[in-house]
Amino acid sequence: MTAGTTPRAAAATGEVLAAALARRADEGIAALLRARPDLAAPPPSSLTALAARAGSRPSVERALSGLDGVELAVAEAAVALAPVRRPTPAALSKAVGVDAAPAHARLHELALLVRDLPVAALVEALGPHPAGLGPTLAELDRHAPAAAPAEAAPAEAAPPTTAAALRAVLKDAPASAAGTLDALTWGPPVGTVGDDVPEGAAWLLGRGILRRLSPTQLVLPREVALAARGGRTHREPPTPPAAEDVRTYPAAVVEAESARAAEEMVRLVAALLRAWHQAPASVLRTGGIGVRELRRTAAALEVSEADAALVAELAAMSGLLTQDDDETVAWSPSRAALDWLEDPLPARWAHLARAWFSSARTPWLVGTRSDQGTLRAALEPTLERGWAVELRERALRVLADLPPGAGPSPAQVHELLTWRRPRATAPERTVAAVLAEAGRLGLTGAGALAPAGRAVLAGAPADEVAAALEATLPEPVGELLVQGDLTAVVPGRPEPALAELLSLCTEVESRGAALTVRFTAESVRRALDAGTGADELLAALAERCRTPLPQPLEYLVRDVARRHGQVRVGTAGAYLRLDDAAGAATLVGDPALARLGLRAIAPTVLVSPADPGEVLDVLHEAGLAPVLEGPDGAVVLTGLGAGPRAATRVRQVGVRGRRGVARGLPTFPGAAASTYTRRPDDADLRAVVGRMRAGEARARRDAAARRDGAPAATDPVHALVLLREAATAGTPVEMVLVGPTGRPERRRVQPVHVDGGRVRVTDLDRQTELTVAVHRISAVAPA
Repeated sequence: MTAGTTPRAAAATGEVLAAALARRADEGIAALLRARPDLAAPPPSSLTALAARAGSRPSVERALSGLDGVELAVAEAAVALAPVRRPTPAALSKAVGVDAAPAHARLHELALLVRDLPVAALVEALGPHPAGLGPTLAELDRHAPAAAPAEAAPAEAAPPTTAAALRAVLKDAPASAAGTLDALTWGPPVGTVGDDVPEGAAWLLGRGILRRLSPTQLVLPREVALAARGGRTHREPPTPPAAEDVRTYPAAVVEAESARAAEEMVRLVAALLRAWHQAPASVLRTGGIGVRELRRTAAALEVSEADAALVAELAAMSGLLTQDDDETVAWSPSRAALDWLEDPLPARWAHLARAWFSSARTPWLVGTRSDQGTLRAALEPTLERGWAVELRERALRVLADLPPGAGPSPAQVHELLTWRRPRATAPERTVAAVLAEAGRLGLTGAGALAPAGRAVLAGAPADEVAAALEATLPEPVGELLVQGDLTAVVPGRPEPALAELLSLCTEVESRGAALTVRFTAESVRRALDAGTGADELLAALAERCRTPLPQPLEYLVRDVARRHGQVRVGTAGAYLRLDDAAGAATLVGDPALARLGLRAIAPTVLVSPADPGEVLDVLHEAGLAPVLEGPDGAVVLTGLGAGPRAATRVRQVGVRGRRGVARGLPTFPGAAASTYTRRPDDADLRAVVGRMRAGEARARRDAAARRDGAPAATDPVHALVLLREAATAGTPVEMVLVGPTGRPERRRVQPVHVDGGRVRVTDLDRQTELTVAVHRISAVAPA
């Protein structure tokens, strides 16, 4: 046996797996598709195709990534024991050191074990040395290298394959031999030697305890290693990490921290929506927003750029943002945002939390660089990761399984996640980022899962999630204390109406157990811009204030109101400038021009909401002779390419610049359901199982009616499985190849090796060897 050759182990064939799946009830097959969703995408055409896909290496690798520590250890033990003895639940329990029956049943449900035997792809996926054990004696005999003359005679000694026989042989072993055996017993089982074999290794070779793997490698056979291990495949039983040194917080602290974070996140999202309503965020060509826009948003929200990116991503996940292409593509609040802003705080938070929990977005990657070296921007489409949805659920599940109030560190959560998925755990910094987002959102408080977070994790409806948060929120306060220095204090969480009033006319100075705000000329003007009159604003404040309003506040409001509106700004599609006021009055009163909506803003100046081209057309139809002015006030001359519609072109160039029309809308978060979050429901699975049953029956009828012996394995995955099994067993197959001209050609071949999208075979009729690309293989069947 040469170095690097994968040992062959006893395994269930694809035919045995297909028969086992056919015996399952529809519910059992649906459970398999639910546990291994890759098997249903796309839906297999028959149960035979399902078995081929379930026994393929990529699908088995995905299934292994979902096993916990005990299940993975039992799978390794099953692969290691299969060539030696049947891996029954009792044998696996002895080998692993724990009760293996639940894991054994789970592996059968996942179709990784069939009648106690592992599928062939499971043997390949776990590598040449499962559980640190080497090849079996039978495999070594089949691939034994030529022995050195000095070793030929003693190598005939029978290897000790039982614990008693091994103890008897080792009774007179030198210390170097015992040390070498101890080093190889628990793996790795292969040792390297030079031309001069050490004394201890030579002693073990002479008594059959070690075997030569190659001229420079010695290996401990699997049976001998199991005898040295006392029949165990793992040194220590797999046990979950102990949750030690985990801080526990009182329920009141957890709820208070969660409520504070939830209220703050809702406030920030609302502030972002208002800010982007006033000044939408321009979209980059990649679909995200630039660094300048992010900095502007962070300054408006008074948070860091990372927090601003999280708020923007959260708003987009929840469908509260959309892209408009009026002039330039930009992010702005969607129609759903208007309804969201009117909902009570618990309902708004429930909408955000449920959207975050089911989203594939990764906001923590904003500001990092991709593999190509480009900077990742907030809201760009490339921030979706399929594993993000499951990671959020797994991280919160770890917190939910701990005692109430337990707030583990990210390192402790990562350790628990690694135990639950040893082959598929995100890096610790990624786990820390997910936990930080959960804390910022209010799903956790002081690191412990809050009651509202438990409701989100359980998949509760939005109203139940909102009720869970509302139960932890402090009672809102509807009064404020206004002081003579133009500051006001709300002793608690303000009621929604009071919070909206203060957001209109004040600037926040501090937040905490109490809210402190300040009245300024700019904040009062903001309230007046929103349509609130001076008397109305003072009356609303007086109604909420426990004491009479101080005179400085009244003076400030009335002084700002006196100067408010002295300069007015409006919009118009076109303007008309005349020489005399009488002509202007005539045009305003002309019924033929009523559809233009003319309005006088000065004795000789009229404005219309219609665009200049339409105004020119209507004036020409009325028998007038207007001329067109450009953006600089100069008259636009008529001539080649000119005409009434030139006004539209002038307006476009003046406003939109050289690009003219805007780009098409790219995809963006919140635009549609993500492909990463789509999961088949029970109705989908029942339909898939029904089609596979029908396809299997149709394939069997076709096979029974076929007389020319044409191969039936036309599914690519099924064909590759047959080729791999034939290469392992050394049996010939019949293969249909598609030649360069497109003509199918049938050959009887012996597969030698299948790897990397190519198959090396020996043509038995032509006595030649050829390598065939997998896409050229049309069908395969046993010869």
